[in-house]
Amino acid sequence: MARCRFESLGASLPRSGGLLRVGSLKHAVNAGREALESSHYHPEDIAVLINAGVFRDRHYAEPAFACFIQDKLGINVEFQGRQTLSFDLQNGGCGLMSAAQAVSAMIQSQAVQVGMIVASEANADRRPDPSYTYAASGAAAILDVSPSSGSGFGSFVIETLDQHHDLYGAVVSLAKPGGQLLVRKRDELEAAYLEGAPAVFAQLLEREGLRLEEVDLLIPSQISAGFLEQLGPALSIPSDRIVDVHTRLGDTLSTSWFLAYCDALARGKVPAGSKVVFMAFGSGITIGAAAYYH
Repeated sequence: MARCRFESLGASLPRSGGLLRVGSLKHAVNAGREALESSHYHPEDIAVLINAGVFRDRHYAEPAFACFIQDKLGINVEFQGRQTLSFDLQNGGCGLMSAAQAVSAMIQSQAVQVGMIVASEANADRRPDPSYTYAASGAAAILDVSPSSGSGFGSFVIETLDQHHDLYGAVVSLAKPGGQLLVRKRDELEAAYLEGAPAVFAQLLEREGLRLEEVDLLIPSQISAGFLEQLGPALSIPSDRIVDVHTRLGDTLSTSWFLAYCDALARGKVPAGSKVVFMAFGSGITIGAAAYYH
């Protein structure tokens, strides 16, 4: 069966300084436009668009934020002609990986030929609570069938460890006009991620028939500097094979592993033929891993 691949990528990086803050819709659209501009596909070719961002302008829950993104990108917005299925997929920090898995399955089943995944994060509050630490950002990718059987996505493993569900959560408090976003992380969260990661990683390697030494690069969510230092020993992966951009980009939640991947590509750290493992971490708590052959 042919693999699904990233045909083009788009990133809207965190910004520092400036008087105007860029919201989640703008970040998503900026990333989506960059993906379209670097693609050989046109907007009307996108058959499915999945938005996996968590924190949105004005704390929107309904209608689906994917509809706003689709409209701004001009992807089949008329009633006549081609149509695009667009919807939100919510899985916290693992959402973009879940979206990639969904589009990959659609493409491999020949339900669609081309899809887009997108995510963005931004706090809509004028005075954000100190508990919210994610820099605003956006990420987007266009996926299609890989022209080579040896490149593209392999297996996905996404597991939820519900015994730790109380370690991480977020709510919009209505105590203030317009609502205020509150994020609650317990001190044990990173330890729980590190405890659960080896089993998810091992399961992925088993499904792919990969040996540990064959993994050229591990690209994880950039949870914290301390987390990245401990992740290598937990997975028995040398630190020089782990992409660490936390100092420059921080943890941007749903876009984190994707932006780390874009950064590694831009710096020439992912040569052709590389066997890459993406890992994402989120509430639930949920841990995801995906194999990607570059």
